Amino acid sequence: MEKVKKNVKGKLMVSEEVISTIAINAVKDIDAVAKILPQPKTLKSIVLGNAVQSPVKVGYIDDVVELFVYISIKKGSKATAVAELVQEKIKSNVQAMTGLTVARVNVTVADVVTD
Repeated sequence: MEKVKKNVKGKLMVSEEVISTIAINAVKDIDAVAKILPQPKTLKSIVLGNAVQSPVKVGYIDDVVELFVYISIKKGSKATAVAELVQEKIKSNVQAMTGLTVARVNVTVADVVTD
């Protein structure tokens, strides 16, 4: 059998939904995170009537990704330690699964669950 070598030119894009799903799954493994919260509504989303806000906002600049995530943590957890762990898990998972460079993961601890 003859081996065929292909030279493919073009650009590979990973959808924002896929990146968001990878980030959500990475955060689910962290016990101190109670839940991922939806992004706050912006004036643009209100005017456009976007009913569903993704829990992770993904921004692309060329081939570099920036993510924004809002979380609630469990009572007794250290907010900075949990936020740093969330950053590390999201960055490593997204980079490993997509090959994209993650420049920044912005984590906002928006709530503390006392249950």
